[in-house]
Amino acid sequence: MGNKSLSRREFLRRSAVAGAGVAAGLHGLTFETVRVLAAPGQQTTTLRVVSGQDITEIEVREAIAKMYQEVNPNVEIEIMLITGSRDESQTVMLAGGNPPDVLYLNPWFQYIFAQKGVLLPLDAYIEADNYTFDGISPVAVEACRYNEQMLSMPFEVSPAGFVFNKNLFDAAGVPYPPMDWQAEDWTWDNLIETATKLTNEEERQFGVHFENWMYPTLLYQHGAQVYSNIKQITADTRCVIDSPEAAQAFQLLRDLRETYKVAPSSTAVQELGGFDRFMSGKVAMFSYGRWLNTFRTITDFEWDVAPFPHVKDRDPACTLYMLNYSIYSGSPNADIAWDFLKFLLTQSPQEANVATGMAVAALESVNSSPAFLDSMPPEHNIVYSDALKWAHPEPILDANFDSVLNPHLDAIFNNTTDDIPGTLAQAAADVNAALDQWRADNGVT
Repeated sequence: MGNKSLSRREFLRRSAVAGAGVAAGLHGLTFETVRVLAAPGQQTTTLRVVSGQDITEIEVREAIAKMYQEVNPNVEIEIMLITGSRDESQTVMLAGGNPPDVLYLNPWFQYIFAQKGVLLPLDAYIEADNYTFDGISPVAVEACRYNEQMLSMPFEVSPAGFVFNKNLFDAAGVPYPPMDWQAEDWTWDNLIETATKLTNEEERQFGVHFENWMYPTLLYQHGAQVYSNIKQITADTRCVIDSPEAAQAFQLLRDLRETYKVAPSSTAVQELGGFDRFMSGKVAMFSYGRWLNTFRTITDFEWDVAPFPHVKDRDPACTLYMLNYSIYSGSPNADIAWDFLKFLLTQSPQEANVATGMAVAALESVNSSPAFLDSMPPEHNIVYSDALKWAHPEPILDANFDSVLNPHLDAIFNNTTDDIPGTLAQAAADVNAALDQWRADNGVT
């Protein structure tokens, strides 16, 4: 979307690149590799595993690779770093004859890869090993299923919340937000009251900023949806973003900026920059997930995290963001890749990941361990793990209609339309027309 600033996707696309061995890719994209060598003198199999290019991610993946090789000395792991978008970079690897064995997935393109047959079904392995998902986040496991098959394994999950600047709260004499997602005194009305006390127009300081691209959380909180179902497009799949409840959600987002003026306008957002608007101390409460451990570099003020408010008389709700791993359907090393996927869901790799501040563990026991709870800041990491009780999967299908939907949403975000219900009605009509065309082109009846 034109005004979503630096979304999770864009942040990951632009993150710093590390490693060695640059290789040319298709369409001007490249990838890099980092080898984690096996023990000398062993006959080895090379397992090629994709990773994101954030410095912390690379360090964690290298550490986990070494952990795996300690118990599997005959495996050499080659970490393949993406340097463009996750979906495009891995498509390049596959199309360019340089395929990985283990793919690195987010739901926003995982189902598209599944629909195209890129992912190896894991059910036969699960059955042969009597593998169970006991103790693994159920909502994360369900998100890895597609067309009644298990096509990936969850690694990390991360609902978002409001990181908040404790110094600004202290200076204004405002109590910190509650840490309980079900707190009766933490509704959007309460947030607006709090944000008003933290807003200083002369200093261009704002009480709150809610990222546009996180709008599904507001839909869920109001009982609305983008689509009638997620994952696989069926004959009955429809865009239902034109509901009265959805209009209320988008109206709330607008009111924060235009009516209550406790959040930066679309123009001010551009001036303040991306997540810098929180790091610079100009926003008291900022919506983001634990994955952005860049906040740990803040030295000018203390910060913590609190739940999103809920709509009065409704249950809390938030969106589940996650990172999964899958086996490439053409991998010659599928058996080893499956063993590696199982290893990723054991205690040590999960603890190594969360200890860096990266997201929340898919293995639930880790989220009550010191590796997670004592990895500070923020002090209240438990807010992120507690959010899993209220997390909803991203509203994603196995084909992408963002280019149809987003221009309508941008009109709402950028305040270029006063008719939110009418804009959503047109958005739904256009997306449904695109869905009909997709079904016709793909023989879905």
